[in-house]
Amino acid sequence: MHAAQKPKSKLKFVAFDKESNMSTLWRREEFLRICSKEERTEKVQDIEMTIPVKKSQEERYILDPESLFVIHFWGRRPDGVAINGALQIVYILETRAKNGGNGFL
Repeated sequence: MHAAQKPKSKLKFVAFDKESNMSTLWRREEFLRICSKEERTEKVQDIEMTIPVKKSQEERYILDPESLFVIHFWGRRPDGVAINGALQIVYILETRAKNGGNGFL
């Protein structure tokens, strides 16, 4: 992360409030410059489909598997987001407890 703070770095950490989710973040110009919401939906669908479905969502998944994953992605509230405008990459930062500690995925 230290390298990302050097002047040469093109990585920018995005500040957002706790109520923001991926859908509200993607309304911001800095995200839309990278790609539209529709393009992002197409790109993340394959990745989201690899995430196991929770028991509470199984019935919904059976009825409409594609929309469940789209809703899951856009409703996500990440712990942080960074953008590399030069490379047109959005990094979604999420933490999880592992062996009693916290770490970024």
